[in-house]
Amino acid sequence: MSEKKYRCAIVDNDPISIEILSDYIAMIPKLKLTESYLNPLVAVNEIKKQEKIDFLFLDIKMEISGLDVAVILREHVNFIFFVTGYSEHALAAFSVEGDSFLLKPLDFSKFLFTVNRAIGSPLNSEI
Repeated sequence: MSEKKYRCAIVDNDPISIEILSDYIAMIPKLKLTESYLNPLVAVNEIKKQEKIDFLFLDIKMEISGLDVAVILREHVNFIFFVTGYSEHALAAFSVEGDSFLLKPLDFSKFLFTVNRAIGSPLNSEI
């Protein structure tokens, strides 16, 4: 019997950030990246049509603010993790019901700790 994999999506207008987050997700066997998006409008339209996402990793400073994306997608996502290089947005991130706020550059140990805390049990990584 296969173990549950938590479905993840990334929305970030920086391809390097998407690559880093994709690599981190791949390092945790219980996580599965279902899609990544450079364009937040495309992300909103596609995520709303899918089965509920477990983790949404979301940048804030994009052509459509990640804060607005979070409000639109809140009912389609179990956990919203803002991943941004702008600490001044932390308060706003929690005001739109973000579950966590991670600052770039993000290291794997902080990523793993935050995901573990969200689901309430340790995840195994392949490191």
